[in-house]
Amino acid sequence: MAEEELVGTAMMLVVAGHESTVNLLGNAVPALLQHPEQLGLLRERPELMPGAVEEFLRYDTSVERSISRYAAEGIELGGVPIPRGSMVVVALGAAGRDAPQAEDDDPAVLDVTRPGARHLAFAHGVHHCLGAPLARLETTIALRTLLSRLPELELASPADSLAWIGSGVIRGVLSLPVRHRVG
Repeated sequence: MAEEELVGTAMMLVVAGHESTVNLLGNAVPALLQHPEQLGLLRERPELMPGAVEEFLRYDTSVERSISRYAAEGIELGGVPIPRGSMVVVALGAAGRDAPQAEDDDPAVLDVTRPGARHLAFAHGVHHCLGAPLARLETTIALRTLLSRLPELELASPADSLAWIGSGVIRGVLSLPVRHRVG
C-alpha cells in the first residue's frame, strides 16, 4: 500500500470502528431497558454477555446497510432478476430480522440466550470487518460494566420518544435519557 492508502485505511478503521460500536451500545441499552426480563437474565448470568452481544448485533445492528457492490454476473434472487453490473446493497439489519434463527425462534424477539444468533452486522467472507473482535470485546466490557455499576438503570422517557439517527449506513439513538437510583 502507498502511504496515503495506509493512512486512509487506518483513519477509516478508527472512525468506522468508533461509530459502529458507539451506536451498537446505544441500540443495545434501550433494547435491554425495554425488555426487563432480558436485562434481568444478563444481570443474573453475566456469562451470557458474549452471546447477548451477537443477539444485539442481530436484533438492532448499528450498521444498516452494506457498501454498494455490483453483480459480477446476472442472477435471480427471490424471484427478482439482478442483471450483471447492477448495484446491490444488502440491508444488514433486515437480514438479522428476516433470517430464521432456529426452528422455534421468532426473529422479531430479543433473546439474550439465543444460541448462535445469525447476522451480517460485520459482513461476511473477504469483506468481513477487521475490527469485529474489538467491537465485540468493547461492547461486552461496556455492557457488563454498565449493568454492574448501575443496577437500577431505567429509561427516563418513553421508548417511543427516543430520537434516532439513520444516515442510511449507521443507525443509532441520538440521545438516551436514563436515570438510576443510588443506594
